[in-house]
Amino acid sequence: MKQLTPEFLKQIGEYLLVETPLAKADVGLVFGNSHADHLAEQAADLYHRGYFNLIVVSGGVATDDGRLEAHRMRDVLVAKGVPGDKILVEDKAANSGENVVFSMALLDKKVGLDHIDAVLAIGHIQAARRFLMTLERHWPQVVKMFATQNCFGVPKDKWYTDPDFKKKVLDEYRKIAPYKTHDLIREINLADVYKKIAARPQPPRPNPPAP
Repeated sequence: MKQLTPEFLKQIGEYLLVETPLAKADVGLVFGNSHADHLAEQAADLYHRGYFNLIVVSGGVATDDGRLEAHRMRDVLVAKGVPGDKILVEDKAANSGENVVFSMALLDKKVGLDHIDAVLAIGHIQAARRFLMTLERHWPQVVKMFATQNCFGVPKDKWYTDPDFKKKVLDEYRKIAPYKTHDLIREINLADVYKKIAARPQPPRPNPPAP
Protein backbone atom coordinates (compact mmCIF):
# COMPACT_ATOMS: atom_id res chain seq x y z
CA MET A 1 0.00 0.00 0.00
CA LYS A 2 1.16 3.52 -0.74
CA GLN A 3 2.18 5.85 2.06
CA LEU A 4 -0.93 6.96 3.96
CA THR A 5 -0.72 10.66 3.18
CA PRO A 6 -3.80 12.86 3.78
CA GLU A 7 -4.40 12.91 0.02
CA PHE A 8 -4.26 9.12 -0.23
CA LEU A 9 -6.56 8.68 2.77
CA LYS A 10 -9.08 10.98 1.09
CA GLN A 11 -8.86 8.94 -2.11
CA ILE A 12 -9.46 5.71 -0.20
CA GLY A 13 -12.54 7.14 1.49
CA GLU A 14 -13.98 8.51 -1.75
CA TYR A 15 -13.44 5.14 -3.43
CA LEU A 16 -14.78 2.85 -0.71
CA LEU A 17 -17.39 4.78 1.25
CA VAL A 18 -19.95 5.15 -1.49
CA GLU A 19 -23.68 5.63 -1.22
CA THR A 20 -25.88 5.75 -4.29
CA PRO A 21 -29.02 7.74 -4.96
CA LEU A 22 -32.13 5.73 -4.12
CA ALA A 23 -35.12 4.86 -6.27
CA LYS A 24 -37.79 2.17 -6.29
CA ALA A 25 -36.30 -1.32 -6.11
CA ASP A 26 -37.83 -4.76 -6.44
CA VAL A 27 -36.08 -6.10 -3.37
CA GLY A 28 -34.00 -4.94 -0.43
CA LEU A 29 -30.99 -7.15 0.31
CA VAL A 30 -29.48 -6.83 3.77
CA PHE A 31 -25.88 -8.02 4.16
CA GLY A 32 -25.70 -9.28 7.73
CA ASN A 33 -22.89 -8.48 10.14
CA SER A 34 -22.33 -7.70 13.81
CA HIS A 35 -24.41 -4.51 13.46
CA ALA A 36 -27.42 -6.61 12.51
CA ASP A 37 -29.91 -4.53 14.50
CA HIS A 38 -28.87 -1.23 12.89
CA LEU A 39 -29.03 -2.75 9.41
CA ALA A 40 -32.49 -4.21 10.01
CA GLU A 41 -33.75 -0.91 11.41
CA GLN A 42 -32.59 0.88 8.28
CA ALA A 43 -34.17 -1.78 6.07
CA ALA A 44 -37.46 -1.35 7.94
CA ASP A 45 -37.31 2.41 7.46
CA LEU A 46 -36.69 2.04 3.72
CA TYR A 47 -39.50 -0.51 3.46
CA HIS A 48 -41.97 1.80 5.18
CA ARG A 49 -40.88 4.65 2.89
CA GLY A 50 -41.85 2.47 -0.08
CA TYR A 51 -38.45 1.75 -1.58
CA PHE A 52 -39.17 -1.98 -1.84
CA ASN A 53 -41.94 -4.42 -0.96
CA LEU A 54 -39.76 -7.47 -0.29
CA ILE A 55 -36.68 -7.86 1.92
CA VAL A 56 -34.06 -10.61 1.99
CA VAL A 57 -32.03 -10.78 5.20
CA SER A 58 -28.86 -12.73 4.59
CA GLY A 59 -26.33 -14.03 7.11
CA GLY A 60 -25.51 -17.34 8.71
CA VAL A 61 -23.00 -16.17 11.32
CA ALA A 62 -24.01 -16.20 14.99
CA THR A 63 -24.36 -12.80 16.68
CA ASP A 64 -23.52 -11.98 20.28
CA ASP A 65 -26.86 -13.31 21.58
CA GLY A 66 -26.55 -16.61 19.72
CA ARG A 67 -29.07 -15.86 16.97
CA LEU A 68 -27.87 -16.06 13.40
CA GLU A 69 -27.58 -12.71 11.64
CA ALA A 70 -30.55 -13.37 9.37
CA HIS A 71 -32.83 -14.51 12.20
CA ARG A 72 -31.91 -11.53 14.35
CA MET A 73 -32.58 -9.10 11.49
CA ARG A 74 -35.91 -10.76 10.74
CA ASP A 75 -36.94 -10.34 14.37
CA VAL A 76 -36.03 -6.64 14.30
CA LEU A 77 -37.90 -6.11 11.03
CA VAL A 78 -41.05 -7.71 12.44
CA ALA A 79 -40.74 -5.62 15.61
CA LYS A 80 -40.51 -2.55 13.36
CA GLY A 81 -43.79 -3.39 11.64
CA VAL A 82 -42.62 -5.19 8.51
CA PRO A 83 -45.04 -8.04 7.72
CA GLY A 84 -43.45 -11.46 8.03
CA ASP A 85 -44.58 -12.47 4.55
CA LYS A 86 -42.48 -9.61 3.12
CA ILE A 87 -39.27 -11.05 4.61
CA LEU A 88 -37.19 -13.86 3.10
CA VAL A 89 -34.58 -15.39 5.40
CA GLU A 90 -31.28 -16.62 3.98
CA ASP A 91 -29.37 -18.08 6.95
CA LYS A 92 -26.46 -19.98 5.39
CA ALA A 93 -24.16 -17.26 4.00
CA ALA A 94 -20.80 -16.75 5.67
CA ASN A 95 -19.37 -14.07 3.35
CA SER A 96 -20.55 -11.38 0.94
CA GLY A 97 -20.32 -13.62 -2.12
CA GLU A 98 -22.56 -16.17 -0.46
CA ASN A 99 -24.90 -13.37 0.67
CA VAL A 100 -25.54 -12.59 -2.99
CA VAL A 101 -25.46 -16.10 -4.48
CA PHE A 102 -27.63 -17.71 -1.80
CA SER A 103 -30.07 -14.78 -1.81
CA MET A 104 -30.39 -15.01 -5.58
CA ALA A 105 -31.22 -18.72 -5.30
CA LEU A 106 -33.84 -18.00 -2.66
CA LEU A 107 -35.37 -15.19 -4.71
CA ASP A 108 -35.40 -17.32 -7.84
CA LYS A 109 -37.33 -19.98 -5.95
CA LYS A 110 -39.79 -17.57 -4.36
CA VAL A 111 -40.45 -14.92 -7.04
CA GLY A 112 -38.22 -15.66 -10.04
CA LEU A 113 -35.12 -13.64 -10.89
CA ASP A 114 -36.73 -12.51 -14.14
CA HIS A 115 -39.09 -10.40 -11.99
CA ILE A 116 -36.23 -8.49 -10.37
CA ASP A 117 -34.73 -5.52 -12.19
CA ALA A 118 -33.36 -3.47 -9.28
CA VAL A 119 -31.83 -4.29 -5.90
CA LEU A 120 -31.28 -1.94 -2.98
CA ALA A 121 -28.49 -3.36 -0.85
CA ILE A 122 -28.03 -2.43 2.81
CA GLY A 123 -24.79 -3.10 4.65
CA HIS A 124 -22.06 -1.66 6.83
CA ILE A 125 -20.41 1.49 5.56
CA GLN A 126 -16.79 0.40 5.27
CA ALA A 127 -17.67 -2.37 2.78
CA ALA A 128 -20.01 -0.29 0.63
CA ARG A 129 -18.07 -0.55 -2.60
CA ARG A 130 -17.21 -4.22 -2.06
CA PHE A 131 -20.90 -5.04 -1.68
CA LEU A 132 -21.70 -3.26 -4.95
CA MET A 133 -18.76 -4.98 -6.64
CA THR A 134 -19.96 -8.35 -5.32
CA LEU A 135 -23.39 -7.71 -6.84
CA GLU A 136 -21.69 -6.71 -10.09
CA ARG A 137 -19.77 -10.01 -10.11
CA HIS A 138 -22.76 -12.28 -9.51
CA TRP A 139 -25.79 -10.24 -10.65
CA PRO A 140 -24.56 -7.73 -13.23
CA GLN A 141 -27.89 -7.27 -14.99
CA VAL A 142 -29.76 -5.63 -12.09
CA VAL A 143 -29.73 -1.94 -11.21
CA LYS A 144 -27.73 -1.71 -8.00
CA MET A 145 -28.32 0.76 -5.19
CA PHE A 146 -26.72 0.93 -1.77
CA ALA A 147 -27.74 2.49 1.53
CA THR A 148 -25.81 2.38 4.76
CA GLN A 149 -25.76 3.53 8.35
CA ASN A 150 -22.65 5.10 9.82
CA CYS A 151 -22.33 3.43 13.23
CA PHE A 152 -19.09 5.23 14.01
CA GLY A 153 -18.70 8.46 15.92
CA VAL A 154 -17.40 10.61 13.07
CA PRO A 155 -18.69 11.60 9.60
CA LYS A 156 -17.56 9.31 6.81
CA ASP A 157 -15.28 11.98 5.31
CA LYS A 158 -13.40 11.96 8.64
CA TRP A 159 -13.15 8.17 8.85
CA TYR A 160 -9.40 8.22 9.39
CA THR A 161 -9.76 10.20 12.65
CA ASP A 162 -11.56 7.33 14.43
CA PRO A 163 -9.22 4.39 15.19
CA ASP A 164 -11.87 1.67 14.77
CA PHE A 165 -13.33 3.24 11.61
CA LYS A 166 -9.83 3.70 10.18
CA LYS A 167 -8.84 0.09 10.83
CA LYS A 168 -11.99 -1.29 9.22
CA VAL A 169 -11.67 0.94 6.14
CA LEU A 170 -8.01 0.08 5.61
CA ASP A 171 -8.76 -3.63 6.09
CA GLU A 172 -11.45 -3.32 3.40
CA TYR A 173 -9.13 -1.46 1.06
CA ARG A 174 -6.52 -4.21 1.32
CA LYS A 175 -9.13 -6.79 0.22
CA ILE A 176 -10.07 -5.11 -3.04
CA ALA A 177 -7.07 -6.00 -5.22
CA PRO A 178 -6.82 -9.70 -4.25
CA TYR A 179 -10.59 -10.14 -4.46
CA LYS A 180 -10.56 -8.68 -7.97
CA THR A 181 -7.61 -10.91 -8.92
CA HIS A 182 -9.56 -13.99 -7.85
CA ASP A 183 -12.74 -12.72 -9.58
CA LEU A 184 -14.68 -12.58 -6.34
CA ILE A 185 -15.71 -9.00 -7.14
CA ARG A 186 -15.76 -6.87 -10.28
CA GLU A 187 -15.25 -3.16 -10.66
CA ILE A 188 -18.26 -0.91 -11.05
CA ASN A 189 -18.74 2.27 -13.01
CA LEU A 190 -20.54 4.58 -10.60
CA ALA A 191 -21.49 7.06 -13.32
CA ASP A 192 -23.28 4.26 -15.14
CA VAL A 193 -24.88 3.08 -11.89
CA TYR A 194 -26.19 6.57 -11.15
CA LYS A 195 -27.57 6.92 -14.69
CA LYS A 196 -29.53 3.68 -14.35
CA ILE A 197 -30.85 4.69 -10.93
CA ALA A 198 -32.00 8.05 -12.32
CA ALA A 199 -34.17 6.19 -14.83
CA ARG A 200 -35.96 4.31 -12.05
CA PRO A 201 -39.22 5.60 -10.53
CA GLN A 202 -39.37 7.00 -7.04
CA PRO A 203 -41.51 5.19 -4.46
CA PRO A 204 -45.17 6.02 -5.13
CA ARG A 205 -46.22 6.00 -1.47
CA PRO A 206 -45.06 4.86 1.95
CA ASN A 207 -45.83 1.38 3.24
CA PRO A 208 -47.63 1.99 6.57
CA PRO A 209 -46.48 -0.13 9.51
CA ALA A 210 -48.65 -3.15 10.25
CA PRO A 211 -51.12 -2.59 13.11
